Amino acid sequence: MTAHGISIVGWQAISALGVGADALRTADPTAPPVTELPQSTDPYPQDVAYRPAHFDVSALIGAKGTRSIDRTTALALCTARLLHGDQPPYEGEQAERTGFVLGTSTGSIRSTSDFTRDSLVQERPFLVNPAHFPNTVMNCAAGQCAIRFKARAVNATISGGRLSGLLALQYASQMLRRGYADRLLTGAVEELCVQTAWAHRGLIQLGKRQAVPLGEGCAMFSLERTTPQHEGVAILALRYGRYSEPVDGPAGDLALDHAVEGALACIGEALTQAGLDASEVVACCLCGAAEPRIADIERRAIARLPGASMTVHQTALVDRFGDTYSATFVLALCHLLACLEQAPAGAAGMVLATTDDGHAGCLIVRRAPAAKELP
Repeated sequence: MTAHGISIVGWQAISALGVGADALRTADPTAPPVTELPQSTDPYPQDVAYRPAHFDVSALIGAKGTRSIDRTTALALCTARLLHGDQPPYEGEQAERTGFVLGTSTGSIRSTSDFTRDSLVQERPFLVNPAHFPNTVMNCAAGQCAIRFKARAVNATISGGRLSGLLALQYASQMLRRGYADRLLTGAVEELCVQTAWAHRGLIQLGKRQAVPLGEGCAMFSLERTTPQHEGVAILALRYGRYSEPVDGPAGDLALDHAVEGALACIGEALTQAGLDASEVVACCLCGAAEPRIADIERRAIARLPGASMTVHQTALVDRFGDTYSATFVLALCHLLACLEQAPAGAAGMVLATTDDGHAGCLIVRRAPAAKELP
């Protein structure tokens, strides 16, 4: 069944595990993680663990036009280059029918913070670097991808916190089904910077965040409408909505119970859309390991799912990637796709994400069935 009608025909990622999909596929789970930050004079907190992504921007996309881009844009451009391959920029009809959809909660926090600070501390009247202003706009990364690869179809930036990647996939799927594009390079990105490091530390001290490493990364998927000839991964279901009241309130345990029921309802809708039973899903990735309440909600929801015997990935994800916030969902999906490549043909997997304000999202994908032998 391909009820959703959209397939993933390719994917790439840059994360703490390395550059490219193969780095993620072949990563040794027993190897010590990369923790060394790129060279910087910024005062990063020393009591926070890190999972930075090490990649060479010039080697991946060339030095031209990269002097003033920020890290968020660099991550997106380099991931798009990996997915696009060595082909020249799009031309003609292909350019008109190809686009980008990128999830990010705020764009580059560092760019916005630094530019704002310059406007306050530099000499009057307006002695700021104008070349840095485009980086402060939330849709800078998606726009730069479209410009570099000459993709003239849909170009959108979706903001949704930890669900940004899911919402980007949902939006791209709608655009493809409605015929606005034939191919959408879709994903999400999160940078690691000194500003997010101190915010992460503060949230840990307030009990709002687990004491997990802080990471960064970007993942992109080439999405197309499903055809009988496709050999990619079919998106069987994608559900998103508000399923419960916020859990951070006076209701306490009752609110948590309602949130678990809401997550179960979201999963149930996705399974129905996919035409599957829980027993047919072989693996599940949970996105909330960095937040205490959310981690508990997602674990309890899967534990209460009737007939489920799937392998669950949660803590291992945040250990490997760090907390990547906006990119959490797409990196979890990459991990799931790598797992499904080791599963039998036709195996199905699921990614679940919830938030403390009652929203939940569930994506179910299936590896392509084995090719039928000709008589």
